[in-house]
Amino acid sequence: MPNKTDILKQYDNQHKKYARFAKEIEHQLRCILEEEGVVCNAIASRVKEKDSLAKKIDVKLDKYSSLSDVTDIAGVRVITYYDSDVERVAKIVERNFCVDAENSINKREALAPEKFGYCSVHYVVSMNEERLKLPENKGYAGIKCEIQIRTVLQHAWAEIEHDLGYKSEIAIPKDIRRSFSRLAGLLEVADKEFQEIRDFLTEYQKRVEVEMEGSGPEPPDSELDAVVLEAMINTKPNLQTLNRRIGEIAGMEINAQEPQEKYVGTLEELKYLGICTTAQLDQCVERSAGLAVYVADKLLRDRYKIEPEGTTLLKTIGVFYLCYAELILNKWDKERIIQYLKDNAIGKNETRAAFAQELLEYGRAFAAQN
Repeated sequence: MPNKTDILKQYDNQHKKYARFAKEIEHQLRCILEEEGVVCNAIASRVKEKDSLAKKIDVKLDKYSSLSDVTDIAGVRVITYYDSDVERVAKIVERNFCVDAENSINKREALAPEKFGYCSVHYVVSMNEERLKLPENKGYAGIKCEIQIRTVLQHAWAEIEHDLGYKSEIAIPKDIRRSFSRLAGLLEVADKEFQEIRDFLTEYQKRVEVEMEGSGPEPPDSELDAVVLEAMINTKPNLQTLNRRIGEIAGMEINAQEPQEKYVGTLEELKYLGICTTAQLDQCVERSAGLAVYVADKLLRDRYKIEPEGTTLLKTIGVFYLCYAELILNKWDKERIIQYLKDNAIGKNETRAAFAQELLEYGRAFAAQN
């Protein structure tokens, strides 16, 4: 006959081991997902509380003869932004861990539609043989961990539902159950809408890149947005040449990847200067590229004396220096340049005035040489 006291004693003795195990599974998942290019909202590990374990044993005492029979002592939760990433993470878990199929469940398929908040994927896993061969992992043989995968909205629903104590349909009035069902429907629609928006943006980015690549030296005239700006930088020879020349000055490679927010920030700087279309940016490159390279040379070579090893420049670096060149060519005075720097969060308050004066001097020196 299983003994609850014995199982709880095992828990006390092995609690630290399970905590280390959960942290290790979390670490491995983080590394694997980063390698696979999956961006998550959160990845967190935990160890089941003793009180929670005691209640679970009371409910299912005949199921447990030892602590190892309890498959969710160690747990890791992966919260994704989009519904499609739940499936991506699930496949990654299946490839990289030993899955206990009997104790795992896809609640997205098993639960009724109104149970939106619990439509997560639950895997019970253990480390595979390859990982267990590592000295630091040998002690984890036979230990299991529950991995939960759900979207941000599913997680929010589950957390609020748990906080409200919505556990028993019998204990909750019918009107309140209806409210929960309506909210579940709204959140499920929102989850699907976010996924559709993401899919649209992915297709839009592909379409824009194809149009840019097929348009020749001059880009098709359209309004600039972050996607269009990225496509121009990736495909247009004049911008690529500008980046290469600045990279040579700095002795740095241009980064192959760049966060979307960097394009957004550069886009704001362009629009601040009235450059709002692809045609306007193309014209800007034609008139300002020489001065942009000159300013970059002064700042990167003479001022900062950069001698990096293994560092890279952002893809937006060329456009960034084009904006400096435009400030000069548009004959902005010192105060307007300071305001531009301030509004675009460039530099520090105490250095902006000196930097604005420096840009003006570079402009005069360039004009004298040309």
